[in-house]
Amino acid sequence: MKVRVVWSDPVRDLVLELPEREREEILAKTALLKHFPHMYRVRVKGRFRRHRCFHAGNWLVYYKVVDETIYIRGLWPARIP
Repeated sequence: MKVRVVWSDPVRDLVLELPEREREEILAKTALLKHFPHMYRVRVKGRFRRHRCFHAGNWLVYYKVVDETIYIRGLWPARIP
């Protein structure tokens, strides 16, 4: 199965502005999604309900799987100072 990843423009721009270490961690986990798009559970409540989420460094990355496409929809700080 060939899965493609589509980034929303604001999320892509934010990831590109992150420090290299954080950016690389997000990109590495996103690469795993191409092989295992359903590996994280679906959220049932909250702002990103019906989305999946993974933790990468100081960030939570929200995505949705539709057919053979992964849509990266949100990037949220894992800790609020």
